[in-house]
Amino acid sequence: MKIMYSRRPGRTLRAPAWTLPATALLAAGCVTAAGMPAAAGAPAGAAARTAAAARVHRPRIGKVIATITIKRIHLKIKVREGVTERVLSRGVGHYPRTAPPGTLGNTVLLGHRTTWLHPFGRLDRLRRGDRIVLKAHHRTYVYRVRGRHIITPTDRRALEPVPFKRGKAPDGKYVTLISCTPKGSDRHRIVVVGKMRK
Repeated sequence: MKIMYSRRPGRTLRAPAWTLPATALLAAGCVTAAGMPAAAGAPAGAAARTAAAARVHRPRIGKVIATITIKRIHLKIKVREGVTERVLSRGVGHYPRTAPPGTLGNTVLLGHRTTWLHPFGRLDRLRRGDRIVLKAHHRTYVYRVRGRHIITPTDRRALEPVPFKRGKAPDGKYVTLISCTPKGSDRHRIVVVGKMRK
């Protein structure tokens, strides 16, 4: 399987087992792309200010920004900024331009299921109500699983500020975990969505 990834817009590189086009998305033992939500879905008001602040303070690619812990699947691993091959080979990646952990909007995280450290290998075992814990900036954020989706590689709705609600302004703090499914294939994506209780 050939997959591509891009280090900058308009330039696509090839790697033996990878593809991420510019504005890419999605992980597996794969990680192919869906792209960013359209600008029309951009948040307004306070959410826009939060998004602008996140852009100003965007961490460099590869920097550890959090730790994710999910007791149900015995997972505890570092989260790094970016979804490049190198980042995902070391654990879980945070999709740039999505919400930072613990903030209003959608924090999108990608990880492999069958290769490298395969942090999301048991993602399909998560159940409604399971805790997804992110620790970032000396704070702990607890999300509860709300649902699971199987989508095609080109479906971008998981990246929206409110997952799967195209164009809706953020109404809470979400975390979205994405990997490929079935295991060992990049045919579809498994998406688990959690939300922080108010």
